Amino acid sequence: MDLPLMIFLHGPGQAPPVWQDVVTQINPAQPMVAPWLKGLKPTEHAGFDMAEAVGSILDLMEARGAAQADLIGFSLGGLVALRAAAMYPEKINHLVLVSTPVVPSQRDLAKQKTVVKLMPSYMFKSVPKEQVLAGLDALMAAGLSAEVDNVTTPTLVIAGEKDSLGKVSAEVFRNHIGAQVRLVPGADADLLKVAPQQVAQLTSDFIAGFLDDETESDDSQIHEDPQEGSTR
Repeated sequence: MDLPLMIFLHGPGQAPPVWQDVVTQINPAQPMVAPWLKGLKPTEHAGFDMAEAVGSILDLMEARGAAQADLIGFSLGGLVALRAAAMYPEKINHLVLVSTPVVPSQRDLAKQKTVVKLMPSYMFKSVPKEQVLAGLDALMAAGLSAEVDNVTTPTLVIAGEKDSLGKVSAEVFRNHIGAQVRLVPGADADLLKVAPQQVAQLTSDFIAGFLDDETESDDSQIHEDPQEGSTR
């Protein structure tokens, strides 16, 4: 049976290799790709544009010969995935939103941008300082599109138990688009670093249809230990 293409979308101030510890724990036969978000690649200088970011995903799918794909996004990448699903529901099979905010805290992001500006450039190794700042600007501008209510694609939201914004956002996604929600015990928002195995397992199980739906609305009920096990 043909396996669907998985597309992994990074967050602001990140590069595609941020997904490395996740994708290495997924079935190696699974077609996977982790592209740069359009406008955030160090060699690009036009800046981030949501419509262009979505368009680049469709171009990638066409280049790979994929009529449909599963989108897995972290933070800003999750917002891009949401917009793609809202605009092209026939092309997106599943959404997995990791630490994806409904409404980014403008105050917190502004503070973070100020801190980044004051940091010397040599501290930025994998991604240049300018690209980190561009990513923060993109996240501040993206927010949650009003189109989210039009999303009908099956969606899984993964958030850290200690990520307050992520937990609130997860409940909004549950209520607005019927998303399944999983909280990773003891984890903060940086799930790709602190819980790559859990992210990989939950993503694989959800897309394969092995993850049971949950209907409880109480936070204590959606707190579930991810199953330990070998990657598939």
